Amino acid sequence: MNPLKYIIIGATSCIKFIISFIKHFFIGILTIITFIPKYLIIGAICLFSKQKQKELKMEDKIIPIIITTLSIITYLICIFLVTRWFVQSERNKNFSDNLNNLTQIIEEEESTSEQYIVPNKNYSNENYPDDLTFLNVNLNPYIRQNSETVAWILVNGTNISYPVVQHNNNSYYLNHNFYKRKSMSGWVFADYRDNFETFNNNTIIYGHNLINRTMFGQLPKVLNSNWQSNKNYHYIKLSTKKTNSIWQIFSVYKIKPTTDYLQSIFNSMDTYNKFLKTIKKRSSYNFNVDVSTTDKIITLSTCDDTGTKRVAVHAKLINIEEK
Repeated sequence: MNPLKYIIIGATSCIKFIISFIKHFFIGILTIITFIPKYLIIGAICLFSKQKQKELKMEDKIIPIIITTLSIITYLICIFLVTRWFVQSERNKNFSDNLNNLTQIIEEEESTSEQYIVPNKNYSNENYPDDLTFLNVNLNPYIRQNSETVAWILVNGTNISYPVVQHNNNSYYLNHNFYKRKSMSGWVFADYRDNFETFNNNTIIYGHNLINRTMFGQLPKVLNSNWQSNKNYHYIKLSTKKTNSIWQIFSVYKIKPTTDYLQSIFNSMDTYNKFLKTIKKRSSYNFNVDVSTTDKIITLSTCDDTGTKRVAVHAKLINIEEK
């Protein structure tokens, strides 16, 4: 018997109870104010009725004023929380539905009978800043918590720094967290087709754009001029079980839901070349970074703040080291 284990379980249960209590407390307050606005009416009469104001002494007005003020504040907080929950829920549902539909279309379109695979290349002469160091994360502790952990991702100039998980489909981690518990927030996850040992021509990673700016909530920052003007931000770092790698961003844009930038398998060099030209041409900012069919790329995808469009970030592999 491990006492620490039971202490942790007990603490977790207490935290869950407190969160549940707060949640239902606000729901109860909202219900009272909405359907039984007794004190709200009394307070309003005391505040806005000239006749009542003349008759009541100041000390008699204090309690109704306090009750009214607290009721209004509580009501506004509840409205804010409910609205935020609804907006986030709709945004996530939209992103999830679109991704599932697009995945089905991609499965029908892609053929694995013949593929163009980018050959391995020597990155020792690649032009990149000398002070750009690798991200080296020991994934073993995270793998012990979730065996589907495949990498750690860091996007410069954002708060994106998370373990990346990968399931056998693109829907599981849309509504499950790192610990495989049901969660509207989901987690940062890799496309089920990705290969993190050799990397695909296009390695794809998804995440929800959350209102609290966690997961991929700060990815839309790449569309801002302040972010784009800082060259130190133009890099993505990845640490897998066997390698550490650096990727240089060459294209960022917002687009309506489509399958074309999520293509992972290419039947020929010409097809891959056409794909690279398309996504580079879309970029809302010119990074002055060349990309060719000898490059492997990484794609990050999330929804925009409205939930109706997608934010895409593409970067090419510029350096890699074995662990």
